[in-house]
Amino acid sequence: MLQGDNSSARARISGDAFLTPNLLVGGALDLVTGPDLTNRDGVQLTELYLATSVPGAPGLRFRLGQLDLTSYFDRNSFSKDISRDFFNAVFQTNPALIAGANATASRPGGLVQWAVTDDITLNAAVFSSAANITDFALDGFAGEVAFRTGDLILRGTFVTSRDTEFQNTGGRLDAYGVNAEWFIPQANLGFFGRYGQMNNSGSGFSGDSFSLGLNLFDVFMEDDRLGLGYGRNLSTAAVNGRTPDALELFYDFELMPNLRLGFTFQQRDQFQESFAGFRIRSDFNLLPSRSLE
Repeated sequence: MLQGDNSSARARISGDAFLTPNLLVGGALDLVTGPDLTNRDGVQLTELYLATSVPGAPGLRFRLGQLDLTSYFDRNSFSKDISRDFFNAVFQTNPALIAGANATASRPGGLVQWAVTDDITLNAAVFSSAANITDFALDGFAGEVAFRTGDLILRGTFVTSRDTEFQNTGGRLDAYGVNAEWFIPQANLGFFGRYGQMNNSGSGFSGDSFSLGLNLFDVFMEDDRLGLGYGRNLSTAAVNGRTPDALELFYDFELMPNLRLGFTFQQRDQFQESFAGFRIRSDFNLLPSRSLE
């Protein structure tokens, strides 16, 4: 990935396997570099967990181990994945929520996922505020409720943790977020919007963030997407005193099977800075598929 003068890259191997019909082991290992993908270059164990379902209650699932919290909270079909959707970080996980999780996603902890009905889901997690295993303590909590009605999905999320990285004050970080997505099938058009607020009891800092925009699908060819969005980051991301905002237009398409190409153009920091960039993504299965008998 290239955005302006910043280049970033990630190689990820991930997979899962059933140990029993109700017990699964999964994980993801990354080799990553560059400011758009990490704040720590090198090899990272992003996930390594055990997952289980309860016999007779298929809607109730548990995970325990190293978890990427952004994979389970504040999800959005149109504004989430930097390798598929918008390039700018303000359009990925809500900046207030990721700051509440100490500006990083991967943490040791436990997760409960409950599909109450087809239209209501609840997620809750306890996790360690510190990435270092020697400072392990289950002193962080994340909770989310999601509600679907027709083609509209609404999510409300709360995250609290001890400030070990964001401003390194040791105080409590409390973050709140709302997230909405609405798809119009007849037009192949999706809208999204987010708002978040974060408070740090250790420094007295309080800030908010928001983003909104749209995605169009199958615009010029099958399985392509065109996105336009505007977002504003927390004030701690400001450069030279300018508002940390971004207006982004991106286009992503399949160049050939298992290979996608994307382009972006952005106006940032009160429309004072222009950025262009591109990314290449390839995915492939290391193991041959097998039919279950």
